[in-house]
Amino acid sequence: MRDSLLYRVSQLERKLANTVIIGVIIDVDYDDALVRVKSGDFMSSWLPWLTTRAHNDLDYWAPEVGEQVIMFSPNGELEQGVVLPALYQNKFDKLANHPDIHIQRYKDNTTFIYDRKNSQLKINIAGSGTTEIISAGGVLIKGDVHVEGNINSTQDITDKTRSMAEDRAIYNKHTHTVSAHSKAIPTGDTQ
Repeated sequence: MRDSLLYRVSQLERKLANTVIIGVIIDVDYDDALVRVKSGDFMSSWLPWLTTRAHNDLDYWAPEVGEQVIMFSPNGELEQGVVLPALYQNKFDKLANHPDIHIQRYKDNTTFIYDRKNSQLKINIAGSGTTEIISAGGVLIKGDVHVEGNINSTQDITDKTRSMAEDRAIYNKHTHTVSAHSKAIPTGDTQ
């Protein structure tokens, strides 16, 4: 009976120790959304990582090799474990130290920064990166817009008065008389 009790206690201690493990990702299966975790001499089997949404709304942000994580194993059963990314570490420290700042920075140094205290959003696409917004119903911007650079359009541009095409039609028909002895010279395009 004593041996049975000692065995049961040792099994409970093992299961308790296996319930929460801090480790580092050593391998990732991106096709099946699985990772392997190493902690000391322990190496896990393939386990799923947790995400914020996985039903009608989906979220995807895959962890990477070298990322420090927490492995949760229900009832201490390691084969049933799930992995929660991620923990800051010396090599990959926090990006801010203020509760009003939310930052996402990507490997290419593209950053999204939101400061809720000042209601300010900054998006910095690294290098010569591009931004594409697809919105079949349109895009509405309320407030002043400042553009540094060219504005290109594949269709007409309209303000509260009329379109640029209508302005060109008016301008192209406009003429000036240079002198009393010369004839009128069109000032716009004659196309």
